[in-house]
Amino acid sequence: MNEVKPNTNKPLEMLGYPTGSRFASTFLNPTYRLSLTAFDEKMQIISISNQSIHQIQYLTAAAGGVGVIERYLPILLAEVDSLPNNLDAIIVTSDLQGIDPKNQQLLGYLLIEELEKLAEIGKIPALQNTGIILAGDLYAEVNRRGGVVGDVREIWLAFNRRFRWVAGVAGNHDSLGNTQSEIQIFQQNRNIYYLDGEIKKNGELSLAGISGIIGKKGKPFRRPEKEFLRTIRALVKQSPDILILHEGPNDLQGNLVGQESIRRELEKINLTNNLLVICGHSYWKIPMIVLENGIQVIKADSRVIVIQPQK
Repeated sequence: MNEVKPNTNKPLEMLGYPTGSRFASTFLNPTYRLSLTAFDEKMQIISISNQSIHQIQYLTAAAGGVGVIERYLPILLAEVDSLPNNLDAIIVTSDLQGIDPKNQQLLGYLLIEELEKLAEIGKIPALQNTGIILAGDLYAEVNRRGGVVGDVREIWLAFNRRFRWVAGVAGNHDSLGNTQSEIQIFQQNRNIYYLDGEIKKNGELSLAGISGIIGKKGKPFRRPEKEFLRTIRALVKQSPDILILHEGPNDLQGNLVGQESIRRELEKINLTNNLLVICGHSYWKIPMIVLENGIQVIKADSRVIVIQPQK
């Protein structure tokens, strides 16, 4: 995960784009509303509220690995024109690199508990008919950040026990087994759609994903840049509904960090149907942008977004 983070010693507040950006008028509003008239309206995000319905306090290693700080994980609501498979919602999140201050468990376990409570009081739909998408980096150690890698299979399984299904990719801080055989065994779990350079059908929903980040081979979940971009091209040719990446594009006008080469590759796509990209790895001050060709990119790093059909 990129080290760029907001000041979250107090509850997180969403910030808008700088004045003059092509999306400033959209994202400075209390609810981000997007004009979609130029594009097909299949599974398009219509709005994302910048006012969280709940925030989860957690502990994380400070930048540089010196000390421990408190942060807050915001839960936001979003509207989509429609969802497949009669789903009540899809929840997206990533980079849950924190620890529950009460019991020292990973933040992901605490998130499940809090989502269950929100469902019980009717603030979000029941988890049993909700899918969840994890865009990587679920492991953390409270006393250090750089170079930390840990096994996240149990947290995936915990999500799978509560939700209708779980899909996603691994981040550069994640492990899903020590051998390829262990990873393959993990992938065989029912209703788990772990993706790394492949596409899988989940009923009417087509999911593609690439785990890890651009980097030299030798470390887990690293791909050279040319291979990473080639994999994006190969997946997009199969017309997925959702492309899940751990590392995503940048946005120069909004001063949002990411890989310029990934943005350029995505902007080359001539859409025949809508594509929603979900990514993590680096923090953005806003939860979504729209690329020049209409592709919507959700940034899930250090936030939780509950996507429900428009009422």
